[in-house]
Amino acid sequence: MQKKEIRCLIKYENVAQGIYNYKVFLPLKSGWSNNSLVTCTNCGELFVIDWENPETENLSVKQIAGSTLCPTCNVVLSMYLADYPATIRISENQFGSFNDKAVFNQEEESEIVDFYELRPSQKGLN
Repeated sequence: MQKKEIRCLIKYENVAQGIYNYKVFLPLKSGWSNNSLVTCTNCGELFVIDWENPETENLSVKQIAGSTLCPTCNVVLSMYLADYPATIRISENQFGSFNDKAVFNQEEESEIVDFYELRPSQKGLN
């Protein structure tokens, strides 16, 4: 599975009761950039989906993941994916969330981050 660099605003937020200053990644949306993040609920690994890619057109997140295995914990991702940051895996038994929408045009406060990219053409690959 290949990685893709995307520009994200990084915030440190309260994501669950008693969990403060937790690092949250928010993809910037501007120009041709339309990326979203999903997370493996088994291990917490983050994945990027490029919605500008013609291969993802009219597909759901589960269809894009198909039978792809998580490179970190080896589960079938379509069974263990959730939208991020609406779902954040903090530890084995604890989940949190952050309900901020993607941020526009704040490049001076952002960083380039590498995430594994989910693409339909990667079905069955790990």
